[in-house]
Amino acid sequence: MMRHVGVGVLVVVSLLLAPAVTSAQSISGTVTDATGSVLPGVTVEARSPVLIEQVRTVTSNAAGQYQIVDLRPGAYSVTFTLPGFNVLVREGIELTSGFTASIDVQLRVGAITETVTVSGASPLVDVQNVTTHRVATREVIDTIPAARSFQGLGTLIPGIVLGGQTNNIIQDVGGQSGQSHMTLAIHGGRTRDQQVLVDGMSTEAPLREDSSGPYIPDSAFQEYVFDYSANSADTETGGVRVNHIPAEGGNSLRGGAFFSISPPAWQGSNFDDRLRSLGVEATNRVKENWYGEVKLGGPLMRNRLWFFVTHGRFVADEYVLGLFRSQDPHAIRQVPDLSRQAVSEQNGYTTVGRLTWQATPRNKVTAYVTNGNQYYPTWLVGQIGPLLIRPEGSVDVKGAGNDIYQATWSSTVSNRLLFELGRITPQTMSPAFWMRRRSPWSAIFLPSRRGARRCEKVRSGRIRIGAPCRT
Repeated sequence: MMRHVGVGVLVVVSLLLAPAVTSAQSISGTVTDATGSVLPGVTVEARSPVLIEQVRTVTSNAAGQYQIVDLRPGAYSVTFTLPGFNVLVREGIELTSGFTASIDVQLRVGAITETVTVSGASPLVDVQNVTTHRVATREVIDTIPAARSFQGLGTLIPGIVLGGQTNNIIQDVGGQSGQSHMTLAIHGGRTRDQQVLVDGMSTEAPLREDSSGPYIPDSAFQEYVFDYSANSADTETGGVRVNHIPAEGGNSLRGGAFFSISPPAWQGSNFDDRLRSLGVEATNRVKENWYGEVKLGGPLMRNRLWFFVTHGRFVADEYVLGLFRSQDPHAIRQVPDLSRQAVSEQNGYTTVGRLTWQATPRNKVTAYVTNGNQYYPTWLVGQIGPLLIRPEGSVDVKGAGNDIYQATWSSTVSNRLLFELGRITPQTMSPAFWMRRRSPWSAIFLPSRRGARRCEKVRSGRIRIGAPCRT
């Protein structure tokens, strides 16, 4: 009886979690000879420097079909070997996240010592997956002058619209929106249906299930994947799903740095006498805005243990349109001090580390950790829906620590079974429980609990069971 129950549970789990397997990037196809007959038993090897094991091997089945799944994004060459036939090498295959490259080949009779190398355009159309998605590769991120955030890159997709952020700036220009609680929507959907993932696992903020609490430097990721139509069965909402693919080290040491700044002197202004005559005292403008990050990755043990670390900092302070500090914050009737314009402030830093360990030829373990802090000295200042929050009514959010702990283990049990187990724990110091009043009037908008702290954790995990190759 217990045996039947166990088998039933395994079947149900396999069916429920199959979409997670099929959505991973892979290479598949059919091997035939010159007459068009299928060739079983062909050894297929996928090679790439992005694989810590360097090469992944499978064998074609009785129908001549093969499939290599759970590959890292990057450039691959595929070698096909069968006694009595020439060795064929297919080069220049580019894999992006969630993409299945279909490579059908034809082997010719000849000596196995003879090698035929075929170079051609990499497949551009995924004929196996129905999910509509776009991938922002590292080449695109480093080339296009867009904000270095998933929201800034998401605006490049036709039809996507933006939601608000902590500082009430929707469209990012020169990094002025900062890095907090970014949201996207498409096809008339809600920003509340958005999902933010790291390596396929949710990083939702405790108070905002549609966004990620932690600020993570852009250089910590190799790609951004935007799923926005025909989401798979393992997605509970119909909104935009943003998956951050972490960068990994390699067998060679490499690093880099990025820095951007938007000084107030570089900003244009349309503030003229006509606006003054309409009662506008001051416009919104940049006070201080810069962003910087450094990264380093490489081997601790070649082909066995890789590391990758990133550190980033940002400041995004902006003067608020027509809003000034009060001459006396304790007065019932507030009189603005026109020499002190209100400022929406935010800044933060984060350090990211990732380890990749090829424990055995069939077992791989990864660990991913972020540690950071975000600070909002004037949280909620400005227009919040129908309310106008004055600087004295804003909230001083300190120590909003944001950490993520993630670990995965994948095991190729056999040519027919791949097992993967993962867990993620985003840990956020909830802003609503770590605040300081600026004046007695701040209690009108949000309660303050001096010295109180609350740490919330959101846990999610995945178990993927499927065939790493079809034989």
